[in-house]
Amino acid sequence: MNKILKNKSGNLILELRKESASAWLTIKRSDRLVDEQDILDLLEEAGIKTGFSEAIQMMRERGLEKDFDIPFPIAVSHNEDSSHELKLHYHFDATLTKGQISILGLKDLAKLSYANKGDCLAAYSDNIFEREGSIYDIFGELISPMAVDDEQAQRLAGTKVGYEAGEYIALATGYPYLDDDGQICILDSLTIKADCCDADEAIRSPLALEIIGDIENCNIAVANTLKVTGNIKDCSVFCEKDLLVEGSIIGCVNPGIQVLGDLQVCSIIKSRVLVRHDVRFRDSINDSTLALDGSITGLTEESNISGSVCQAANDIRIGIAGGDSDTEIEIAISPFYRAMLMQMTKELVRLRDENEDKAIAELQERINRCEAELDKQLNAFLQRDPNDKKRVLVSTKVYPKTVFRILKHVYPIKNAQRGIELFEKE
Repeated sequence: MNKILKNKSGNLILELRKESASAWLTIKRSDRLVDEQDILDLLEEAGIKTGFSEAIQMMRERGLEKDFDIPFPIAVSHNEDSSHELKLHYHFDATLTKGQISILGLKDLAKLSYANKGDCLAAYSDNIFEREGSIYDIFGELISPMAVDDEQAQRLAGTKVGYEAGEYIALATGYPYLDDDGQICILDSLTIKADCCDADEAIRSPLALEIIGDIENCNIAVANTLKVTGNIKDCSVFCEKDLLVEGSIIGCVNPGIQVLGDLQVCSIIKSRVLVRHDVRFRDSINDSTLALDGSITGLTEESNISGSVCQAANDIRIGIAGGDSDTEIEIAISPFYRAMLMQMTKELVRLRDENEDKAIAELQERINRCEAELDKQLNAFLQRDPNDKKRVLVSTKVYPKTVFRILKHVYPIKNAQRGIELFEKE
């Protein structure tokens, strides 16, 4: 509701409009002359301090003229077209779409910043320097911006993004983008074609990664899960979570394959594989070294381990054991961390020979953590349930030149036989 003020004689009428956005003066036609001081006194009584030059500008723009009995603007803070709404500020490149990100190669992605889970992706803020029109009302008070419509703002929170108290928060680690509806989203997995990866290329991904096809002669490090629809050949792979290979791991030796989650694969051939948890394979493990702190499971009756040294911390269940060459299948305490410790110790010797002090310090810290975890695993083994006995099961056939070990007990196979089941002894 507009507020009206008048002078004592009643020939000056001051109208305050739109919640102090402007003041309009009407000079009534009368026999009494209007003195400038009378106008100033009325403005002072109303408490008006600013907006006089803006009023003059408004009159010019609208072609208004001063005349008796017609109100004209005398003080203006902002016009009807000006906005004091809170503005949404993006903390990422808001020009990127999901389609644009998905066609980028890993080298291009490395140039982009990604958001960690919990990061603020965008926020409403009132930057007075970005406001249109005046930032003060006609009384000299800073104009408060309009409050955010939380219900409407919530609609801008898209895939894996949350909204709370004027901020859009990443609910997963990934690349932020705007979808076709302007929603803020997170792309938390990547898919690339193997033919986009050059030989000898270092592939680094902070997100879950799927590689379509066979990959060869690459150095791969993924801070999440990795899926390969083809084979992995002559590669070095480090995976912080699960590794799924629809084909086979072939010729991956130095340093080989390291997985901190589970591994599922068709076959492992002439490779060195270290796995923190379980291994499941469909066809065979041939001429390879395998160390893991979980279980080994062959997914078919024909699943075969031959010519290999395989160590697991838990049960081993396969179809066929052995073949034409020596095969060792063992249940031991924490093979994964023991293998990691041996690998890092060799690397430490090399670094000392090269006087790489900084690298030595970093590696020594990793060795200390590995030793601590190994001690933890040993204590857990010693304190386990007495009924938790380890077992090796070969369901179809066992060939000579196969040696089974369950902790300190050794079981050499001298003659072929139809399957075998071995239990941990007291």
